[in-house]
Amino acid sequence: MWFPFAVFAVSRLFVWVSATYLSRYQIPLPIGTANIRIFYPSPADPGYLAVMTGWDGQWYRVIAEHGYPAVLPRTGWGGIDMNPWAFFPVFPLTAGLIMKVTGLPFTLVAPLLSTAIGFLAMHLLFKLVDQAVGRWEAMVTVVATCFFIASPAFSASYTESTALLGVVGVLLLLRKRQYWWVALVLLVLSLSRNVVIAMVPVIIAHGFVRWRQGDEGDHPWRLRVGLGVLAAYAGALTFLWPTIVTIATDTPNAYNDTMLAWNIETKIKLYLWWDLLYNYWGVLGQVAGVLGIAAFAWFMLSRNSWRWGPEIWGWAGAYPAYIVLVTSTTPSRVRYALLAFPMALIIAWFLQLRWWRRYRYWLLGLVVLAGAGQMWWWTEHYLVVENLTDDLYP
Repeated sequence: MWFPFAVFAVSRLFVWVSATYLSRYQIPLPIGTANIRIFYPSPADPGYLAVMTGWDGQWYRVIAEHGYPAVLPRTGWGGIDMNPWAFFPVFPLTAGLIMKVTGLPFTLVAPLLSTAIGFLAMHLLFKLVDQAVGRWEAMVTVVATCFFIASPAFSASYTESTALLGVVGVLLLLRKRQYWWVALVLLVLSLSRNVVIAMVPVIIAHGFVRWRQGDEGDHPWRLRVGLGVLAAYAGALTFLWPTIVTIATDTPNAYNDTMLAWNIETKIKLYLWWDLLYNYWGVLGQVAGVLGIAAFAWFMLSRNSWRWGPEIWGWAGAYPAYIVLVTSTTPSRVRYALLAFPMALIIAWFLQLRWWRRYRYWLLGLVVLAGAGQMWWWTEHYLVVENLTDDLYP
């Protein structure tokens, strides 16, 4: 399966070229810089590696080099300050282990690790969609994901590659009915990104389809109870990291209070998206949002999406709902959409319509060009710090 490796390699080469060129516009970032928490100062025009390890990458570097603090830092008024416990451990601790073994610095290890994990994630993504839906759909999914506007994050010291690998791994193993392995990967995913709760509807959809098709084996009740336990386990894992933070710091509600330091509240946030639509485009934006959700729901209830299989179908519905209900409307929402790879299957379906089916490969090439342009823009305005007045954050 050379295709996913080749596409991801081309997209990473483009990220390297764009970030290297655009890094010349980054301003110097000394400790004490206003509006940005700086732990590792950098000069102007710091180069590719500094750009790819900035922003939250600095927090992951703190974890990789020093671990998590035993005592939560406090602000002047007594509240909990920003601290490394807001960031999940799998990626930074893995980077730290590699640093200890090789002696290489974080600024080199983290981008390389993220990119290497991205290669594996794209391979498994192609395999999943190819087996579940078809070769054309697998090609479109990989292309659209590799050239998505925020896909430079797959090469940065962020957790996007790790989370995508975990999500695809769960879906692939669930499809293969290797439930014990599913439980293990769910555990790793829960310590990589806070998205494991979205796997509960996926497991339920998987079990429902097995029941509906009469494909429950010789012990249907054992299977039903087992899948029910697996779904409950996935839901319970949502609280694993917050529990670890509370125990490790001996501070009740430590994780939630830490997130409040970033003005992130752990509650339903649908109203924030409703307000965002109004602030951007007024009532017409809100109407368009409702119509967009209705159109998506219609597509998800049509046979066009049922052929994806319950695993991909379940994630296609659960993860966007998770984004709208749980995540904030910060600019990071664009980066969070990287895990919504089933949306690319709608593109694949659209390009297969009889009106332009014969031109679908050319149109897919336009998707690459459009995506590359957006990736350049995202790198310039989100990763590269050109000034301290823009309200942009990756």
